[in-house]
Amino acid sequence: MTVWTRAGGPSRARRRLSLWALCGVLPILSLGYQVTAKETAQGLAHTGFGWSWLAQLVSSPWAQAMLLLEIASFAAWMTALSEMKLSAAFPMSAIGYVLVIVTGWTLFHEPASLMQVVGGAIILTGIGLIGRSEPEASDAP
Repeated sequence: MTVWTRAGGPSRARRRLSLWALCGVLPILSLGYQVTAKETAQGLAHTGFGWSWLAQLVSSPWAQAMLLLEIASFAAWMTALSEMKLSAAFPMSAIGYVLVIVTGWTLFHEPASLMQVVGGAIILTGIGLIGRSEPEASDAP
């Protein structure tokens, strides 16, 4: 039984659109996770590893947001995989690599090398080639 059969089942077109939207959300959740991880790491950078480091980690709003994003990402990914073939869903996760490069450059003022830009273009081209087929229901029961 899948999410759609429990919910009464939307039309095929609506289901397909929902699945692609869900796959589009996954890279954004992953990006949010990476940004909050970076902020958490920067906040802990000057604290030696030990009990005070752990206490600071647990009380950090960035770390708490990171945990919530990880849970949301896991739920979205499990929903997508329950309805789609892995080969259709997974390429969308690679968009996160490109988003992280762009975000590092814009938000954290990290340099983006020519190789990163070329690599990002190659990733996007690969996603386009791999993802040309529409998402289909998984063959798993």
